[in-house]
Amino acid sequence: MDNKLLALFLICASLSVSIEGFAIRPNSLNVAVFTRQSSTCMFAEEADEEASSEEPAAKDDAPDDILNSPAFLQRKLDVLKSDIAKVEEDIEKAKAQVEEGKAEWGQQLDDLEGEFESIQDRFSRQGKQGDEVATIDVARKMLEVLDNYDRAFAAINAETDEEKAIEAQYQAVYDRILTIFTDLGITEVETVGIEFDYEYHQAVMQRPSDEYEEGIVCEELQKGYIYNKEKLIRAAMVSVAA
Repeated sequence: MDNKLLALFLICASLSVSIEGFAIRPNSLNVAVFTRQSSTCMFAEEADEEASSEEPAAKDDAPDDILNSPAFLQRKLDVLKSDIAKVEEDIEKAKAQVEEGKAEWGQQLDDLEGEFESIQDRFSRQGKQGDEVATIDVARKMLEVLDNYDRAFAAINAETDEEKAIEAQYQAVYDRILTIFTDLGITEVETVGIEFDYEYHQAVMQRPSDEYEEGIVCEELQKGYIYNKEKLIRAAMVSVAA
């Protein structure tokens, strides 16, 4: 009897262990399923992240594709052609208006332009004449100084070194005045050896000359000057061969 009870107890214990082992297996199965589902979810999330990271790049490329598309370029070309045609039309209208203005006011504009050029020429001549008159006036006043120098050089004969030094200083001033005259276009009247000219020469006397023929200037008594080779500042006083 005791042996039967012991055997029954062992059988019950074995069944209990089997039942517990069977209860543990579902939990293990559930853990495996959860782990597989977690891995699947993580793979799905990584795929979504890669897709989302590539999506902005595709969106960024989209505007370039639109700007370089044949339809957009053709539309842009059409707009440019339209603008060019509009500008050309405005130019033609402006030309037509100019021609209309010339037809209506052309003669008056030509008259005004001619009058303006005439005024400019007159002012230019007056300015030049004013400069010439001023230069001639100054030159005539300076000739009195040069005449005094000429008389002094003719009357004084420097002998000592001191006198020669003083004469050299006066000569330097005299030469400087003549240089300024040349810069202003003032030159001396040619006299000795040329035919007497009533416009530039003033005959003081006539005298026989073995060197020059009759009517030729044989001596210069006072220098004469002209401005720009045509305007007389002062006639030269001369002697003419008889």
